[in-house]
Amino acid sequence: MRGAFLSRVSANRIRDGIGIGIIAGAATAGALMGFGHARGATLQPLNAVAHMYAGSRAFLTTGFQPGITLGAIAIHLLSTIIWGVILAYVAAPLHGRERAVAPFGVGLLAYLVDRFVAPNGLRPGFEELLSSGETIFVYVVLAIALALGLWAAGQRAPRY
Repeated sequence: MRGAFLSRVSANRIRDGIGIGIIAGAATAGALMGFGHARGATLQPLNAVAHMYAGSRAFLTTGFQPGITLGAIAIHLLSTIIWGVILAYVAAPLHGRERAVAPFGVGLLAYLVDRFVAPNGLRPGFEELLSSGETIFVYVVLAIALALGLWAAGQRAPRY
């Protein structure tokens, strides 16, 4: 495929990564909504992700508001899809135990980047509303969901 923008291998890894990221996004959104539900504001932790464009209003939005909630979901899914694509590339050459550990390494990397590297405007935002333990739990859910997504991606028939 000379001259093609993406080789077939790259396209397959990106497709796998998107699937992995969607699984991880759904799982972590569920965890965020669970913590919100425990506080009587189911969508508030998820809505906080919209602080990237809505500012402090996103932190105060406790229910469904299309401009906040839909944007927060889109940003959240985009983020987890990026981590899923990273995992797909990292895990591609790995086998056995190394492949099984890779999602947890990527989950840890996501936590470290979000917590210590990203500027405040690019951090997820939910960490402002959750306790440290709850925030860590969300990243543990991310790592487990990445592992499940990687497993699911490996269950498909080989593509030629």
